[in-house]
Amino acid sequence: MKTNWPPKTLKPFIDKGLSVVVNSVKVVAKNSPHKGRNITVYETSFIESFIRGYALALAYDALRQNQNHIGKRCVILQSSLVRTVLETAIKQACGLSPNIQKTAQKHYIDVVKLIKDFGFTCSVNDDIAIKKDITQFLDIPESTLNNFLRKHKNDIKPIQLKSATIRAFGGKASRMNGYHLDDVTKIALGMDSVVGIELKKKVFGQVGSFVKPETKEEIQWREVLSKVFEGFDLRFNYPIGPYKVDFLVARLMLVLECNGYCHRYYDDKQEKVREKLITQKYSLVRFHHKVNLETLFNGILQAKPGTTIKLYDFEQLGQEMPFNINPLNADMA
Repeated sequence: MKTNWPPKTLKPFIDKGLSVVVNSVKVVAKNSPHKGRNITVYETSFIESFIRGYALALAYDALRQNQNHIGKRCVILQSSLVRTVLETAIKQACGLSPNIQKTAQKHYIDVVKLIKDFGFTCSVNDDIAIKKDITQFLDIPESTLNNFLRKHKNDIKPIQLKSATIRAFGGKASRMNGYHLDDVTKIALGMDSVVGIELKKKVFGQVGSFVKPETKEEIQWREVLSKVFEGFDLRFNYPIGPYKVDFLVARLMLVLECNGYCHRYYDDKQEKVREKLITQKYSLVRFHHKVNLETLFNGILQAKPGTTIKLYDFEQLGQEMPFNINPLNADMA
């Protein structure tokens, strides 16, 4: 039986002509909890394409909001599978007989276990968290959490707690929502809090300072700046020493860096070293991706080689809503 697959967002990232054939099989294994039931199974080629497609779509920021958690899980699976294959190949080359299933389980990153290792605790039965648990763990105000939950209401479904359950952990409210641990991991990985950044490093690995992946905002600014600096030799993701910068206007000796909310969590010492190297030759303007064009150009007019113009406030970079920037008060370093 064929299914309506792939979703439109995945089409650029999967093999052309790939169709999904769904097979129904009866479980006969004696030790299976599904013995006697018919279950749906897929071919390995489809599973591989599914994982790869979602991972690539996530990397290119092509997924819809309600698909991002699938993409992140596929990245985790890819990472664990690569490690499994490498360890298995090495052991086989050494004449050993690896247990592939145990090797795969060892390398799979259980995000629920990971947040518990980071100190997260639930108020209800060790698997249901309340908002207080989440805000204390991520060190964020409840208003920030509420805003995130509103944006992801289709992905994260609250559990309405019974009054007896609320009283059992000392709650006094007559009504309260809880959140399953799986949803807590979506929240933790989806927010750029200090803890969230550290979790993502554990799950997805540390991106080196020489790597500068493009974001959706950078792509949008690329379209704008391409028109503005036409004829001025505008370059994108340009290497300067061991680093890459978002935009270089070569004829003006000008570097432009588009920074989002998570920039406040970058390594400050490393960023200063990076800025020092760039400004040895170029003027540098760092701007928030929500800044208006007038403010950006006011900053560009103030820029000169050896200086850094910052069109944002580091404290405000952690806020979820865009903020107003006074172009006359640009921070010049």
